[in-house]
Amino acid sequence: MKVRILLKSYLQLYFQNFLYLTMLFSIIVFGLLADHLLEIGNLKKFSLLLIAMFLLSLFSTMNLYYNDSQQNKYLKQKINSHFADWLSQLLVAVIANLFSSVLIFIFSLILDSNILLDFVGISSLFSVGFLGSGIATLFQTQWYNHSTVGQIGALIFTYLAFSGSVVSILTAVEWLLPPLSKIIITLQNTSSITKILPIVGQTLLYAIILFFISGLVYKKNRKNA
Repeated sequence: MKVRILLKSYLQLYFQNFLYLTMLFSIIVFGLLADHLLEIGNLKKFSLLLIAMFLLSLFSTMNLYYNDSQQNKYLKQKINSHFADWLSQLLVAVIANLFSSVLIFIFSLILDSNILLDFVGISSLFSVGFLGSGIATLFQTQWYNHSTVGQIGALIFTYLAFSGSVVSILTAVEWLLPPLSKIIITLQNTSSITKILPIVGQTLLYAIILFFISGLVYKKNRKNA
């Protein structure tokens, strides 16, 4: 019951202000027109769609927590359940990113009769979107008690997500970094998106770990409050 109430509230806040819908529509339009406007192949277009999906999820989830901090204080106090709150955040990320991934992939004109290719394509979009949600969730404190720490943390993780496989000095600890750049670079060096499936799994696992860390961190903060 508590999860259902919070989930409904979070979903309403996610679609509030039209930020998410505007960004999603823009990405869909890009997917439809990129071939003609930029004259790029499917792999390069898909790389750009992955980056767009990451940013869509990151900013939309950050906007969700901003709206939550402004409007849900009373509801959170009334429910008073850290687990229900954490589970609701996880479910919102799954629902929103799955919805976005399916729509973006279908309208990107990359849809194929090869079921494996379609599965990998949608899974790739979902995993990078889930990664963006995980980063925003881990540093949601920027809208609550520790704004500076949250903002700096989100900026650093976003930078590392884009540069982890690009900046040579970071290669030694690449396995510790958000694997967004790794999945993009691997995609550029292959002839089919099906080859990135192992990294898609790694990205999904990384995002899940971020959610679990956020659950532990904010549970401790709740106890100390």
